[in-house]
Amino acid sequence: MAGASGRCGFSKNFHSGNSGNSSIRQQVFRELNKNPLLTPKALCKLLNLEHKKYGKYLGNLRSEWKLHYKNERGSKCSTHGWRGWCYLPREYSNVRVRAVEVGWIRSRARNRWLLWKDRLGRLQWFETGRVNLYVRKPANLGKAYQLICSGFSFTGLITDIKVLEQLLSTVRFKGAHYVFSVGERLPRLTIDLFAKSNGVIIKVGDASHPNGIEVVAFYPDWAERNERLFEQLNETLKRLVEPSAPNKFEKQDYVR
Repeated sequence: MAGASGRCGFSKNFHSGNSGNSSIRQQVFRELNKNPLLTPKALCKLLNLEHKKYGKYLGNLRSEWKLHYKNERGSKCSTHGWRGWCYLPREYSNVRVRAVEVGWIRSRARNRWLLWKDRLGRLQWFETGRVNLYVRKPANLGKAYQLICSGFSFTGLITDIKVLEQLLSTVRFKGAHYVFSVGERLPRLTIDLFAKSNGVIIKVGDASHPNGIEVVAFYPDWAERNERLFEQLNETLKRLVEPSAPNKFEKQDYVR
């Protein structure tokens, strides 16, 4: 009988300990859902627990909570509509004549730009050699490269791999639309204070993404113009500094 009562007492203590641990676990998860930045010491203070005794246990519970996929922190976002541009080498401007024959579409615009469109996005090719890129979501730089290869390499307009690499090296970022989901409906707000200076617009609670924060980032036009002018100035200075070809009729000076 004594052994049986001892076993019953041990069973009661064991189950009561488990229920206590379970309630602590639920309380810790509840507090972390409210504030994910709580430390084990802060959790002990909120739950009126002794830090020396429960600190390690609460740290393990905090790690368990963070490992759950719903509670992972970080910049998880989806990219909508990556935009950019690149420049085709001048010596390949004559291939525009054959572009319509291989799938490019001639627009009705006055500047006579050409259009390439497929499942990855579209390209706008201007007579100046500039090519605008519009990559569909989910967008990344690799898809931008693939879109250029589809419009120029796979169509046979550019067959030299070095020229294609030169074209891909000129790809520049113009803008994109990033959406960070927070899982809760947010009040509607648009912050465009830094649109002209930094090219950033923040939208919260928009009708298209009511549960997310939208960041519209784009390269300002003034920065693009300055970069292009700097490149042209750099090319001009290089041509001025480069030594001219030696004169074949100049007599050799044996004194020097």
